[in-house]
Amino acid sequence: MSKKAFVVQDKYFLEAKRQGFRARSAFKLLEIQEKFNLIKPGFNILDIGAAPGSFLQVIRKIIWDTGKIVWIDIQKIEKLNFPNIYLIQESIFETEKIVAELEKIWIKQFDLITSDIAPSTTGQSGVDQYRSVELNLAILDVADIFLKKWGNLVLKVFIWEDVDDLVRPIKKRYKTLRRIKPRACRDRSFEEYFVCLNKI
Repeated sequence: MSKKAFVVQDKYFLEAKRQGFRARSAFKLLEIQEKFNLIKPGFNILDIGAAPGSFLQVIRKIIWDTGKIVWIDIQKIEKLNFPNIYLIQESIFETEKIVAELEKIWIKQFDLITSDIAPSTTGQSGVDQYRSVELNLAILDVADIFLKKWGNLVLKVFIWEDVDDLVRPIKKRYKTLRRIKPRACRDRSFEEYFVCLNKI
């Protein structure tokens, strides 16, 4: 059976435009939120790999001005002009620089960390998947520092045979791991989201 044709402007793309979201990934986070209720008013939330900003838009709609939202991305991103959103253009591997920036806004740890980050792809599924695993292992290290005890973490993961290299360290750090492929993910995509609940 042949794969479905790749459609750039599918219903999620068009609906994102209609609702003012910067990308279809907004609907992925909305479905995760509907199922797990991770984002709550008053939370301080860190979003890693935030460009172009659709996760930020969803988080902001839920918490409004009741908590702080920080994004980290090595890419330049068009700002969202709200007083409780703080932008850090930096690599997640630059821990000392991130700590210095967070000290300026009086945040040491977060209630929730989300990530929609993906590696630069090569078109080779095995290579791209393992790069995704390596990137998410780095994010686990970031969460070790910046996520509160019993806090939650959302990761985007490219699924392939090496995924257990990520599953094992997650299970050592979090009480529960749930996996979900939101409806807004493309059918031909290997991506899933790992919802890591209750940091130990």
